[in-house]
Amino acid sequence: MVGFVNRKNEIHILEDIYSSDSSSFVVIYGRRRVGKTELSREFIKGKRAVYFFIEIKPEAMIFKDIEESLGEILKIRPRIDSWDDFFTLLFEQKEKLIVVFDEFQNLSKVNPGIFSKFQKYWDINHSESKHMFLIIGSYVGMIKKIFKDTKEPLFGRATMLFNIKPFNFFDSFTFLKAFFDLDIEDASKFYFIFGGVPKYLLLAGQMGTNDPVDTFKKLFIDTKILAEEGKNILTLEFGSEHRSYFSILEAISSGNATPKEISDYTGLQPGAVSKYLNELVNNYEIVIREKPVVMSRARDTRYFLQDNFFNFWFRFIYRNLRLLEINPDKAFEMIMKDINSYFGKAFEKLAAEFLIEMNRKGLLHFEFMGIGRWWHKTEEIDIITLNKEKKEISFFECKWSSLDTKEAKIILAELKRKATLVNWYNARRKERYGIIAKDIKDKEKLRDLGYLVFDLGDFAPFMLAAGS
Repeated sequence: MVGFVNRKNEIHILEDIYSSDSSSFVVIYGRRRVGKTELSREFIKGKRAVYFFIEIKPEAMIFKDIEESLGEILKIRPRIDSWDDFFTLLFEQKEKLIVVFDEFQNLSKVNPGIFSKFQKYWDINHSESKHMFLIIGSYVGMIKKIFKDTKEPLFGRATMLFNIKPFNFFDSFTFLKAFFDLDIEDASKFYFIFGGVPKYLLLAGQMGTNDPVDTFKKLFIDTKILAEEGKNILTLEFGSEHRSYFSILEAISSGNATPKEISDYTGLQPGAVSKYLNELVNNYEIVIREKPVVMSRARDTRYFLQDNFFNFWFRFIYRNLRLLEINPDKAFEMIMKDINSYFGKAFEKLAAEFLIEMNRKGLLHFEFMGIGRWWHKTEEIDIITLNKEKKEISFFECKWSSLDTKEAKIILAELKRKATLVNWYNARRKERYGIIAKDIKDKEKLRDLGYLVFDLGDFAPFMLAAGS
């Protein structure tokens, strides 16, 4: 049985807010399946709390649910016939109470005026109250509109907006380790396919095996449990324009990173692409906008999917949905032909996570304060780390393959050539060069030559620490 994994920092922040004598209004939001509800349930354990899950149904039925939940706390079932009854009763309670609204955005479909009502009672009563309101929302765009749009009644009312992210690689490993033993390569593949989303990792653990490809086939092709997951989640998020958003996300997952490439791939006009990209980055937080970590220009902007699961789903499942229905074996064969290429790009993100973890724990013999990709015209470097104060720069190439010493030296020589194209404190900087790969033979020899050389074997201490 898997327990509650990590989220220590999130729990610590919530506890700090709760310990205050004043009232608070905390908004927890993030993509569906990321564990927001589990986080709230873990936090309210042992505390005086009431939990409301908001379904889209008649108000009278919601009031019945509220009566039942409040009755468990108040030891007597109250009569709730209106939102005025609810808020009046709530703020009459002098003892501190945590009030959890799960899927809060659904209230707008139950009663369009409810947020104005909420604002009214909060503004009148919160200074005299000790209650903690915990608002949970799964539709990122809607939640951000409710609390960040200056025209909305609840704008400016939140004590804190808390964006819950998927697990990183090391916490994902800890989660899966509760189900089966994994070597580091297979753990990486699970992360590339399912991301750090607790719900998908739980399904993988419960229904899969320690073989990530077998587990993928079972959940996406044989049982189809996750075959339409991206569609089911994002159609509700995007609404009537979901087809245009989906086209753009498919384009990005297929390696089209610039607005022009996306426009050419989708057939959408450049202006429409710009509009949708802006919303995918700022409203929905599904896409990340990047510029080269140094020497950036406006026209160098590229776009990437933040979430491994969505990246995998759009690249392999969405664009093959018809074939998966007609001939699943053929679809699986096609996916397998391209999957290593996908793993290679996903590994770059994992390698950056590894360096960040090393840097955070002080396990590198240098310190960096910036990290990112670099590109210029046709030249690219997978990872560059920077320390502006010390004028130190490190260049890394990432390879999802096994390398011998000769191959590694060829890669390092090419990396040095590309490094000369990076204009950053050229005459004064201290340079380092490195490789992060699946496996590197005789890596100590390369380290003795002054190179930064890491493979999956170097990830092991972090995975053991994450599980301890």
